[in-house]
Amino acid sequence: MKFAHMADIHLGATSEPRLRELEMETFRKAFEECLEEDVDFVVIAGDLFHVNIPDLSVVKEATKVMMRFVETGRRIYVVYGSHDFSPNATSMVDILEEAGVIVRVGKPSTVNGMLRPEVVVDRRSGAILTGISGRKLSLEKESFKHLDREYLASFKGFKIFLFHSALDDVRKSGERFEGIASTDLPEGFDYYAGGHLHRRIEYLREKKIVYPGPLFTGWGIDLENTVKGERRGFYIVEDGAPRFLDMTAFEGVYEEVDATGLSAFTLNERLRALASRMDVRGKVVVMRVFGELSSGKTSEVEFASLREEIMKRGAIYLHLNRSQLRSREFEGQAVVSDDVQKIEEETFREFSKSRKFEEGRLNTEAVALSKSLLQQLKVPKMDGETEGDYEARVRDAAIDVLGIKDLLRG
Repeated sequence: MKFAHMADIHLGATSEPRLRELEMETFRKAFEECLEEDVDFVVIAGDLFHVNIPDLSVVKEATKVMMRFVETGRRIYVVYGSHDFSPNATSMVDILEEAGVIVRVGKPSTVNGMLRPEVVVDRRSGAILTGISGRKLSLEKESFKHLDREYLASFKGFKIFLFHSALDDVRKSGERFEGIASTDLPEGFDYYAGGHLHRRIEYLREKKIVYPGPLFTGWGIDLENTVKGERRGFYIVEDGAPRFLDMTAFEGVYEEVDATGLSAFTLNERLRALASRMDVRGKVVVMRVFGELSSGKTSEVEFASLREEIMKRGAIYLHLNRSQLRSREFEGQAVVSDDVQKIEEETFREFSKSRKFEEGRLNTEAVALSKSLLQQLKVPKMDGETEGDYEARVRDAAIDVLGIKDLLRG
């Protein structure tokens, strides 16, 4: 038996045209590799798309890729991730399953108060697949508490469990996430196909737990880590043994510029000199500019000219991280981090500390609700969608996140 394990593909995550091309090209090459390797099936452990209803042009191209694979008589098995799951609306995952492109495993049912995720048998290989989908705010953790483990143990054969949750056992120092323990996963499976953690992990102890990390990274700290040398791809699993296939789509250049004690004028000179000597042709450039200027404002730093020069020299893309650059005149709460999502979370946390909310739950849930609400506000307008329909969709999603639908009805 031979299958492919992908996760955290996040199609549609980047709006930069060249990176979007590379994202889809990587997705296409991954499935071509699957056919070349003659795998029996593919599993995707969550976050096939970056949002539950992505840009339809992205969906169109992705569907072409997956259909070429499915038309050979093979299947693609998925679970929801925290990004492409929606508790109150249809997800593109549901639409693609209805169209016969993918198969979602682990659909939940309850018997005698216990959770029984649907079990699927792959017709080509005989593999037994089930799992638990990811949910926003890591709410899937509750599902593991009510899992009917005896029911799952009753199935005999090569068994694969898909899940989209972080694993406490592999938490690094400084990492902050809501995760599960390896003991929360049901016993007796031959392979545990993980998703959600954006790094490659082979936790091969009592249970064979594997995370491939993202297939492609075109945004945030993941892009930075790729440029620094972290490899991206997916696993081919043959007779239970995982083998990583490197699909890294680009090489990169990473530069840090400490502006501490420099004037805005001097920093501009330093950035121009740096751009003139960097070898950027055919590469993605990530530049982190940080520190406190001795004089001048951050708005006086000519980042637009820097971007123009680097792109003129043949770079694929320039990602500028200037979240830690500040001028001496600025007063306020600085959140120090390279991770956009962490910056957002820390900003919400600092704000919530300075407020006492009348509604009691907000004193404990303000950060989580704010993050979930911001995610909904980032959902792009779909092709052909009117402004009114778009606003209504975002408004309804925000109302559901806040849990005030009944209040508004009253």
